[in-house]
Amino acid sequence: MGKLVALEEASSGGSTLETSPSSTREHVAVPAPNGGPQAWLQVAGSFCLYFCTWGLVSSFGTFQTIYETDQLRQHTPFQISIVGSLQTFLMVFLGFIVGPIYDAGYFRQLLAVGSLLIVVGTVLQSLCHSLWQFILTQGVLVGMGAGCLSILSVAITSLWFTTRLPLANGIAASGSGFGGVLLPIMIRELYPKIGLFWAVRALALVLLLLLGVANLVLRARDVGSQARRRRSLIDPTAFRDWPYLLFVAGCFVVFLGMYTPFVYIQSYALDEGIVSADLALYFLAILNASSIFGRILPSFVAQRIGSMNMIIATALALSVTSLCLITAKTAARLVTAIVFQGFFTGTFFALQPTIFVRLTADPSKIGTRFGMAFSIMSVALLFGSPIAGALRGQLGYNAAWVWAGLTVLCGGMIISVARVLKGQWAKPVKCPGPHLPTGTAMLKSSATSGLDSVCILPA
Repeated sequence: MGKLVALEEASSGGSTLETSPSSTREHVAVPAPNGGPQAWLQVAGSFCLYFCTWGLVSSFGTFQTIYETDQLRQHTPFQISIVGSLQTFLMVFLGFIVGPIYDAGYFRQLLAVGSLLIVVGTVLQSLCHSLWQFILTQGVLVGMGAGCLSILSVAITSLWFTTRLPLANGIAASGSGFGGVLLPIMIRELYPKIGLFWAVRALALVLLLLLGVANLVLRARDVGSQARRRRSLIDPTAFRDWPYLLFVAGCFVVFLGMYTPFVYIQSYALDEGIVSADLALYFLAILNASSIFGRILPSFVAQRIGSMNMIIATALALSVTSLCLITAKTAARLVTAIVFQGFFTGTFFALQPTIFVRLTADPSKIGTRFGMAFSIMSVALLFGSPIAGALRGQLGYNAAWVWAGLTVLCGGMIISVARVLKGQWAKPVKCPGPHLPTGTAMLKSSATSGLDSVCILPA
C-alpha cells in the first residue's frame, strides 16, 4: 500500500523531521486502507456482530415482560432480571480476558467460539422451564458468547480505517440499534402465534444467519506487530497514561446513569398515566430506533471537529435530555425526550471506541486496552440501574432522572479533563506536498498533544 514515513513536528519551528527506525512511535508497518470493498465488508460484518450482541442484549426487556406473565410468573421481577443483568455483565466484563487473546492473534477462534455460544445458548433457551435454566443458557452461555464478540466488533474497524473511523464505526454500531428495534418486535409478534419456545428458535435461526455472514467476511489485518504470542491481561503502560485513565473513569461515571431511561421509561409512562399501555410497549423500540441515527449522523461531524470534542458535547446533551424527563408529563413531551435520549445515547456509544483507538499508541494493544476499560465499565452497567431503581423506590422517578442527568454530566466533565491533558484532538491533516512518493502514509505527531494525525497520499 505504500511505505510508512514517521514525521515529528519540532516544537521550536514546526518543521518535520524523519525519525530513526528505533523510534518508539514506529510500530505500524502497514497503513490502513481507509476504504475499499474489503474494508467496507468489515463494517458489514461488524454490523452483524453488534446486532447479535448489543442488539440481542438490549432486547431482554421483552423477555422480562413475557417471563413475568408466563414461564417464570412465580418469581419476582428482580429475580427474573438477574438473567438480563448477568448477560450484560458477562458481555462487557469478559473483554478483560478476550482483549489480550485478540491481541495475541486469536481473532478467528474468538469469532467462532463466540458465535457458537450465542447460537447454542439461544437454542437451549427454547428448552428451558425454570429460572436456573434460563440463567445458565440465556444469562451465562449467551453472555459469554457476546463477551467473545463484543471486543471484536469495536476493534476490527480500527484495523481498516483511520480518518474515516468515526463514520465506519458509527455505521457498524448502528447494528445494535437495529437489533434493539427488530428483535423485540419479532418476539412480540411471534409469541402469541407460535409460543415462546418456537419464537426463540426462530430468533436462533436469525442469529445463526447473521453470525454466519460475520464469520465469512471478517478479516483481521496484519498491522506488522500482531504476532501470536502470550499476552498479559493488563497493559502496565495504561496506568501511566492519564488521558486514558481519565477517559475510562469518565465513561464509567456516564454508564452509571446513561441507561437508566432505557430501564424505567416504560414503567414511568404507565405509572404516571402519561400514555396507554400499547404505546408504552414501543418506547424501547423508539429509543433504539433513534439511537441508529445517533450512531451514524454525528460521525460526519466528528470527522471534522474530533471525536473527543463530539463526545463531550454529547454527554452534555444527554445530561439535559435526562433531566428533561422530570417535566415530561405529556405524551408529546415524553416521546420527544425519548427520541433525543436515544439519539445521543447512540452517539456516545459509537464514538467511545474510536477514542480508545486514538488513545492507544501501540495498535497491538488495542484489544487489551479495550478489555481493561470494558471490565471496569461493566461494574457501572451492573450497579447503575439498581441504584436508580432504589432511588425511584424511595424518592420517586424524578430522583432516578436526576441520578441519570448528574452522573452523565460528571462523566462528561471528567472526559473534558482527559481532553485538556491530551491537548488538541488529532484530526486529518493536509498532506504536505507532491515531493513525497505516492502511496506514502505519514504519522504527524504534535509536540503538544502526542496524538497522531494521518494522511495517505493517493497512489
